Amino acid sequence: MSNINIEIEQQLRNENVDIIHFVDISMLDIKQNRGLPFAILIGIAINPHFLEMVCNTPNYIHTIDDEYAQTESRVGLIADKLANNLISSGYKALSQSDNGLMAENAFDFDTKTSALPHKTIAVLSGIGYIGKSNLFITEEFGSAQCLGSVLTNAPLTVTKNNILLPKCYRCTICHNICPQKALKGVCWNTNVSRDEIVDIYNCITCLKCLACCPKSRAYMKQAI
Repeated sequence: MSNINIEIEQQLRNENVDIIHFVDISMLDIKQNRGLPFAILIGIAINPHFLEMVCNTPNYIHTIDDEYAQTESRVGLIADKLANNLISSGYKALSQSDNGLMAENAFDFDTKTSALPHKTIAVLSGIGYIGKSNLFITEEFGSAQCLGSVLTNAPLTVTKNNILLPKCYRCTICHNICPQKALKGVCWNTNVSRDEIVDIYNCITCLKCLACCPKSRAYMKQAI
């Protein structure tokens, strides 16, 4: 690992970031990677007590100031800070926070897609997979993490990783629990699009699929 990797990891650990991964994105097209070869994947685990409350509240709807929103906001601020630090060190860097994406017109509000979703970077990292919920799932936290990313040309040390296929198998909990029936019960692979998995326009962000995923429940049980 290079000195810059170590410095970045220390900075992020000081911010209590739970997931840190350095990813090669040079194989992606220029619209996605914006001409930058590397991405720094950031993730913060969601408070397990909040997730337990979501599971136990029949009609819970995510709000702009709940625990999930606060975690998302925190990840974005950390990504902005990291990008600014890299720029101050003489490198190119783009924060993929909400503010960063809007500043470079990299988010399409009509289709609700960004030029390079955090999940795409996460899949390339090899630390997890996209579940039937269309959420990224890791062994440690299940679906219970908020992701962020910074794109850069800083000379990072990265390793190639295999893309993991879903381990949802016959589980249909997220599909069954979705009050809007927005989830279609389809397993992801590299040939399956987002819209084949979820009707994103019908999703009301109730967080039930995130909180009640068995992998998230395992994290909650261990953490609580």
